Amino acid sequence: MLKTLIVEDEPRMREGLKRIIYWEKYGFNLCGDAENGRQALELIEREQPALVITDIRLPGITGLELMKDVTGRMDTCFIVISGYDEFEYVKTALICGAVDYILKPVEEEQLIGALLRVKKRLLKALPSTAASAGSAAELEMGMPSDDPIAFVKEYVASHYQEQVTMKEIAGKTYLHPFYLGQLFRKATGIYFNDYVHQIRVDKARLLLATTSSKIADIAAGVGYPDPDYFVQQFKKITGCTPSHFRKNQL
Repeated sequence: MLKTLIVEDEPRMREGLKRIIYWEKYGFNLCGDAENGRQALELIEREQPALVITDIRLPGITGLELMKDVTGRMDTCFIVISGYDEFEYVKTALICGAVDYILKPVEEEQLIGALLRVKKRLLKALPSTAASAGSAAELEMGMPSDDPIAFVKEYVASHYQEQVTMKEIAGKTYLHPFYLGQLFRKATGIYFNDYVHQIRVDKARLLLATTSSKIADIAAGVGYPDPDYFVQQFKKITGCTPSHFRKNQL
């Protein structure tokens, strides 16, 4: 079982987190809870938990300050919960190595998804020795095989003709859309929407070079109902219009 500490200054929220799921079912054991950052730091030093679930705003030491203090000194994963959907909070949580950023009210499925990702991160950190085989087997139980970034790419590849959104994909990964978007940009160096446009234009280039289909039909076929918008995005990415691109292929 993986020791887990809950840090939340609101009593009702703290009790709710303790009861929201059957923790042992997913391989986690609650070793304590704290109502402020200083109390949490003392418990972390004493209990050495594998996971800390912390609110972002706490009396005294904030959740982000707590993460900065612990990360690097101890092998502890963090899940951040917050009532604030703000870029700077998410960005700082990512920099500090948070596994997930969950908005309040916390939903059961979203929390379970985050816990499974914690197990995946811990599994990667295990040394590849026979002694760690038992721990690895325990961590792998119930863990999703899909990497969220790989899942995003696969989903776009299969649905680029549709009006695919990060919100839609995030709902299938149990991650908050904004957080998943930040993870995607960090991993790929490109914004999600720009990535979708790139995939669509790549498909359009292939069709322009290998078929005689009308440009408007190609636009609709790769996810652009508006031909003018398609031309705009195509030129932005390739530096030329679709008709000019096709002419150069002859």
